[in-house]
Amino acid sequence: MEKMIWAGQGPVEIGIYDRVNGRAAMAYLTKLREVGCSTRTLTMSLTQEKKPIKETCSGNKLTLATIPGAKTMNVSLELVEFNGPMFAAALFSQLAENDDGTVTAEQFATLSVGDTFFLKHPNASSIVLEDSTATPVTLIEGTHYEILSAAHGTARLLSVAGIAQPIFADYAYGAYESMAAFSQPSTVERGMVFSGINHDGRKARLIVPRLDLAMDGDFSWIQDEEASLTFSGEALYVPELAGDPLYGSFARVDWLAAP
Repeated sequence: MEKMIWAGQGPVEIGIYDRVNGRAAMAYLTKLREVGCSTRTLTMSLTQEKKPIKETCSGNKLTLATIPGAKTMNVSLELVEFNGPMFAAALFSQLAENDDGTVTAEQFATLSVGDTFFLKHPNASSIVLEDSTATPVTLIEGTHYEILSAAHGTARLLSVAGIAQPIFADYAYGAYESMAAFSQPSTVERGMVFSGINHDGRKARLIVPRLDLAMDGDFSWIQDEEASLTFSGEALYVPELAGDPLYGSFARVDWLAAP
């Protein structure tokens, strides 16, 4: 390996560590996906605990020796651009693909004039609201209610004159993706591959097969600057790769020849 100054970039891919469906040649990683093309930081830190043994001859309790203890490796990743699976991972969820469809007689709670209400499904169209009289009265848009955003499925009640509650909605909706927070077991383990490209064209590859990766810090839905999504986690021991001289049991770094 030649001397170098590292000022790298390059794609980061996150996948699922799967001992059953994965293969040793790929460090048991499956479903690898590039997280995005704007990764603000990718850092790793390694530490080792040491237990000091104090001497008793000088009267100063100086350190005579140290006994090595546990070793840890931590990885941190800050994303400005991120994909759906990574945002779902931040919510301890998984990405659900919802097909388009129609809804009949979706009931709302009793509303007051000025209340905002929303449909269960976004991307709504052909919205028809009716009241609950024996012969349902169809509410008039602009008189009884206004659509705030059909994409978000939100509306506001303007008047209840001549109608009986509860109100029911018939509508169609387009396909969309969704995530339910805390619906995915926290035991899902991930791994990472970084294909680094240095400022001078040299390349490196970092593979961490098994990470206890989770969201670290806040995600700002409203702010003046672009939001970022930060993950951190500890690299976990991979017994299946402990005997592999290339991978080892925690992480692999490949330094590639200069162009």
